[in-house]
Amino acid sequence: MKISFDLARKTGKNITLKRGNMMISANDRLHYQVKGKITQFLRELACYECRHTGLVPETPYSPSRPCTVTVTVRPPTARRNDAPNWYPTVKALVDGLTDAGVWTDDNNTVIKAMTFIAGEKSGTDRYRFELEVRDVRSDSDLS
Repeated sequence: MKISFDLARKTGKNITLKRGNMMISANDRLHYQVKGKITQFLRELACYECRHTGLVPETPYSPSRPCTVTVTVRPPTARRNDAPNWYPTVKALVDGLTDAGVWTDDNNTVIKAMTFIAGEKSGTDRYRFELEVRDVRSDSDLS
């Protein structure tokens, strides 16, 4: 299963959802209410996109059917990028996939590994987050 999200990033002093910022970096120092609104938006977006594109599996991932998640972060520019810094954004998206029923829970018994990859430019003025979910058939799949 693969799902993509194109998200806008605003920088500066006032980086609220209302002003067009849809992302949270690990380096951001946001007011808790601003962070909460962006997190809620991302979670609802992921749930909506997954449900309305038919990506919810018939059998959700669970401890008896674990998976891995590969996150490819495609920035809008060629500037240096630190893909794992976007974990707060990805966590909210993963929570939205939990709400949609992709997996029973997003703990380490269900999601065995989460890998971040710095991708090529997105080709737009937004960041593109591509989440690829794969079945884990055995522990050797994690090597």
